[in-house]
Amino acid sequence: MRRFLALVALTAAVTTACETHVRRGSTLYGDGRYVEAAEVFEQTEHRLTQYSPRERAEYGLYRGMTLLVLNDLPSARRWLTYAYEVERVAPGSLRVDRRALLDRGWFELGQRQRAELESTPPGDGTALAHRQPAPPPPPLPPSDPAPSTERALVPR
Repeated sequence: MRRFLALVALTAAVTTACETHVRRGSTLYGDGRYVEAAEVFEQTEHRLTQYSPRERAEYGLYRGMTLLVLNDLPSARRWLTYAYEVERVAPGSLRVDRRALLDRGWFELGQRQRAELESTPPGDGTALAHRQPAPPPPPLPPSDPAPSTERALVPR
């Protein structure tokens, strides 16, 4: 019985610790403390294998959104793509509001990458060859639209 209780306590501690890091990073993001959020995500990336699909999807979402705000477009693309991939493999990993945020972030990423491409001087083919606009996200099941009262989480 003691071993069972110890196992339950250990499992709860690991689950809570994982959830806390994702929650901490997303809270910092929501508070506009983007550099701190990026640090939390970077320092806890090694824990992704311990996270549930929901936590992995949220981690990818908020890390991608944080990097988007910090204008690190290649890294933002990587993490938003990661969130889409988790959602594809485990449908429903993201709640409707977070899925809507992911879609808005992906759209914003595409807009910024197109703006970068358009602002590249003609004849600068090397820079252009390394910058590609964001491809459409992987197909996912349709989700309900986000509530219109939701505040914008991507600063302009």
